[in-house]
Amino acid sequence: MKVRDAMNPDACVASPDDTAQQAAILMAENDIASLPVVDEGRLAGMVSDRDIALNVVAEGRSASTCVRDVMTSRAIYCIDDEDVVDVLLRMAMLASNRLPVVDHDGKLVGILVRR
Repeated sequence: MKVRDAMNPDACVASPDDTAQQAAILMAENDIASLPVVDEGRLAGMVSDRDIALNVVAEGRSASTCVRDVMTSRAIYCIDDEDVVDVLLRMAMLASNRLPVVDHDGKLVGILVRR
């Protein structure tokens, strides 16, 4: 089975231009701890509740701080045609529950969730 067969194609995403507050609200509404950051369809990074807590709240920055200023730009991801078992094992080793899925052009096509 390929990742594309197991992923959720309707991933909640943030834009680099969104505010930290907008990203936090989206995470709260969807009960998730991180969001892929997408710029012109391509994966630009990830932003997590921890990124917001440490890089906005703890530093006394404004809730209007842009996601681009607090996100992790070197996001770990998988490709949609990888074997799902291999990717789930990699996720377990990384202690990751959510992994963005991209196609070979770097376009975000979904999210794989390990339960």
